[in-house]
Amino acid sequence: MTELRQCAETAAVALAEKLRAAPDDVDLAGVAHIIEQVLNGAAREQEEATRQRLGEVQATARERLSQLLSASPAVIYSFKASGDYAPTFVSTNIEKLFGYGPREYLDNPNFWRERVHPDDLQRVEAEVTDLFKNGKHALEYRFRRKDGSYCWVNDDQHVIRDEKGEPVEIVGSWSDISARKEAEAAEDAARARLSTLLETAPAVIYSFKASGDYAPTFVSENIKRLLGYCPEKYLEHADFWRSHVHPDDLHAVEAEQAKLFDKGRHTAEYRFRKMNGAYIWVSDEQYLRRGDDGEPAEIVGSWSNITARKDAEAAESAAQARFALMLHSAPAVVYSFRASGDYAPTFVSDNIKRVLGYDPDEYLKQPDFWRARVHPEDIEAVEAEQAKLFEEGRHTAEYRFRKSDGTYCWVGDEQHLMKDGHGNPLEVVGSWSEVTARKTAEQAALQASEQRLNDAIAAISEGFSLYDTEDRLVLGNYKFAELFDHGAGAPEPGTTYEEIIRSAVERGLIEDAKGRASGWLRQRLAQHKNPVEPLLERRSDGSWLQVSERRIASGGSVAVYSDLTDIKESEQRAAAANLLILQSLRYASRIQSAILPAREELASVTADHFLIWEPRDIVGGDFFWFQPIRDGYAVIVGDCTGHGVPGAFMTLIAWGMLDRMLARAPSSNPSQVLTGLHRGVQSLLGQDQELGETDDGLEAGICFINTAKQEMTFAGARFSLWKAGQDGIIEIKGDRKGLGYRRYPQEATFTDYTLPLDVSDSFYLTTDGLIDQIGGPRGRSFGKRRFHALLKRNRGHPMQKQAESLKRTFAKYQGQQMRRDDLTVLGFVPLSGGGTNAGEGAV
Repeated sequence: MTELRQCAETAAVALAEKLRAAPDDVDLAGVAHIIEQVLNGAAREQEEATRQRLGEVQATARERLSQLLSASPAVIYSFKASGDYAPTFVSTNIEKLFGYGPREYLDNPNFWRERVHPDDLQRVEAEVTDLFKNGKHALEYRFRRKDGSYCWVNDDQHVIRDEKGEPVEIVGSWSDISARKEAEAAEDAARARLSTLLETAPAVIYSFKASGDYAPTFVSENIKRLLGYCPEKYLEHADFWRSHVHPDDLHAVEAEQAKLFDKGRHTAEYRFRKMNGAYIWVSDEQYLRRGDDGEPAEIVGSWSNITARKDAEAAESAAQARFALMLHSAPAVVYSFRASGDYAPTFVSDNIKRVLGYDPDEYLKQPDFWRARVHPEDIEAVEAEQAKLFEEGRHTAEYRFRKSDGTYCWVGDEQHLMKDGHGNPLEVVGSWSEVTARKTAEQAALQASEQRLNDAIAAISEGFSLYDTEDRLVLGNYKFAELFDHGAGAPEPGTTYEEIIRSAVERGLIEDAKGRASGWLRQRLAQHKNPVEPLLERRSDGSWLQVSERRIASGGSVAVYSDLTDIKESEQRAAAANLLILQSLRYASRIQSAILPAREELASVTADHFLIWEPRDIVGGDFFWFQPIRDGYAVIVGDCTGHGVPGAFMTLIAWGMLDRMLARAPSSNPSQVLTGLHRGVQSLLGQDQELGETDDGLEAGICFINTAKQEMTFAGARFSLWKAGQDGIIEIKGDRKGLGYRRYPQEATFTDYTLPLDVSDSFYLTTDGLIDQIGGPRGRSFGKRRFHALLKRNRGHPMQKQAESLKRTFAKYQGQQMRRDDLTVLGFVPLSGGGTNAGEGAV
């Protein structure tokens, strides 16, 4: 019988009892059947209601779970634990956190592997093996979002197993931990930065316990750099500090250290022994750190090396003592007072007692001390002049000052104005130096000087006159009296200049004024008021006067009258002589130019060239030479001693020897031409003898060009050859010996330099008139470096353009400076074998 049936029968019996009927009188079976049917219906209704309620609860739970997963900061996912490891689930918040839709994960078995950062993938896959051993595992790695950026994730995984213990599924969660990773990186950087700062800091940071054994707890690494000790040396020895403090300082430092526990901080300065045994001064600044209970827990401090400051303080103390001694012993009294307000005195050196007889307090406590002691006749002028102090920042005055004994002395008072940071007057610092002896000597010297000046003026042969600020005659010597005595006597002192000159014109003393007296007087008076240059004045007696006038500081003027009659006549004779000399020099220049080779000849032996030849004084000591020789041709530039006529004569000597030397020298040895010139000039001028006063000679550079072999041989006597080619600009220096001078032995020899020629090569010879010319903003020589740069800039240009550039640059550099020497620069491109000339460039 079912349980429901038993319940129905029991209910039927109970019903009969309630109805007070015997069980036999009631159809209990029928009633029970009815009750069973009712109960079955009720049970079915209850089961249906329960099933409906359960569905509603499950739907609510699923919706709540979806909401929770969507709002979760972690993405929940799962995949099979074996086989193809296919994805089985992912929470919808994957789109919010990483930008991917759930289907992108579920439909792609390689979704995860493709998005792990390549630098992290191998490590992560190696660590995943621990998951199956431990049942759970956590990893951190970089994961690519859909926008391509990477974020750090924490991947927490769990293994789900079946009843047999076999892995069925792996459930995990991805949490974005980028913020934490960035914070950790910043913390690591901060630690590294702190370590670097401590290592490079100028102070050693340390700490030790504040009670018990006071054991060291920390010291910065820079203790090694600053003191020479390894950190372990401090940390392992509790008595490290005490054993290294200077014995003379230890007792005082320990006694003072008790203040640390009262005030919480303390600073001490003492000597500390470094690893090398030397002592340095340190500033030890300590802080007491207390625990939560308020008891001392730890002492943190720093050692800073203050040896330099201590040395400076010692030096300053010595300097101050020295300064005090110097002030006491100085001949000048140093003082100061405020530069505004009440101008109260602020300082005076104690040597005021020795120099002027006053106690320092007399100056410091009496605001009118200075004014009451300046001589009454000087005070007004001194105070008026003192205004310059505030305009110019300094001022010097000399006046009489009353000493304590009542006598006056002369003092030199030099004042300097001190200003604050805003430029406002702050204080005046000055010094009083007694100059009585000098002033007395100066006054005596002035009187003597005035007397000598009067005597000298009276004795000079030129006329002299002095006029005051009102242009009245103060004095005139005897010559002046002769010049302006027109029968009525010399002009008297007090007569105005206009009266003197007008009377001279009216009496006919001045030839230039005849026939135009009014105009001449007006012009002369204007010149007298504003004199500029001396002027010539022709007198009626045929004499010439040079009148030199000058305004003087006092406002008057002086005039000197010089008789230039003889000079004027000499000038006329000299002008005629100079004209004759100039004509002779020009003729000599034509002769010198005629002797030099025709410039067209250079065009016949070069592919391209330029020649700059500029004597400083019409004729000069520079020369050039070029002519055919065996196997080729020679190009020569020389610089003889001096310039002008002496230099030109030396070129004649050199030219006279060149043909003979060139004919004798082998075509590959230009050095022999130099040797021959050296011996010939010495012999001709007698400079190979011990006796004699002349020491003349020349410098030269010689190039022998062999067109067949396409090579050049150069020899130089204090001369360089400049080459511009593929290798840049090269200076080929000759021997450091000149030609013909006494100081070089007659057997002196010179060196040959042979170099191959290339069609792109160009060569330059220059005298020192270019290199040594002074000019530029600093007044320095043109120099080889500037010439080198000019050649480099113009390399490859036609020679004519190079010459124009060189002349422009040289003229600009010379500016207003006078030409120092003759100038010769020769540039040429040698003919190639069998070639023809490319053009002319003579300048």
